Amino acid sequence: MTWSAFSPINYRLAELTIAASSSEFGARSVTWPPEHAVGRYGAPRWLLTPRLAPDDEWTLDTLPAGDLIAADHPVPNDIEWEYLRWADGSRAESGIQTLLSLPAGRYLLVRSSLQPRRTELVLLGNGYESSPPNTAVLRDSRPYYAMVIGPHPDRPPATDRPLIGFIALNYVGDSVMHGALFFDCLDSEGKESAGGELVLVIPVTGELVMDALARFSAEDSARDLQRWSETGARELAEALIDPKKPFAGGG
Repeated sequence: MTWSAFSPINYRLAELTIAASSSEFGARSVTWPPEHAVGRYGAPRWLLTPRLAPDDEWTLDTLPAGDLIAADHPVPNDIEWEYLRWADGSRAESGIQTLLSLPAGRYLLVRSSLQPRRTELVLLGNGYESSPPNTAVLRDSRPYYAMVIGPHPDRPPATDRPLIGFIALNYVGDSVMHGALFFDCLDSEGKESAGGELVLVIPVTGELVMDALARFSAEDSARDLQRWSETGARELAEALIDPKKPFAGGG
């Protein structure tokens, strides 16, 4: 992994660029039949499967045999110090190994005071389904739906480490709602609520950003991905910092 730039923007927001990565962690998406595998390549921890119709619900499977990011991976002191200077006082001062395992791309890191909450239903694609025990909702308001997903099917996600985002543009089959699914990816016991702010990792470019409508129009999908990288990712970051922020498209 080449940690090419970590730039604090302000107290709540930082930018991370990874120019190249030897990590085997990320997302593998196929358009037909649609499927998104998140986790270690060849041994994903989560499988997101849309129906063939883009405006139907998705299924979420948590695979206990899938691999997670090793918590004992050594971290260079200079990299750890860069992150800790910004994350000091958050609930995610540890777990930097998750950042070292990200695939190449550009990312925004957000310190968010939102509290994950258990709900009866979660939005999976274009359908509200019964909440699996390893999910918690952060935001359910247009144009961004955000939730946290843990690695164990029977218990809530830990939040005392950076949570890695997977972005599904046009999540419900059109642009009224995009999905931001944040995964607890570290292979260590953690705390569901450790106090302090969450650290949420929003991918701006790279394989952790996908378009649910990509198979219908390459031109439209390229436009939507560009819009996300130019304005959408920053809008989501601000929404996770200030949940009352209004948007032209709703929310």
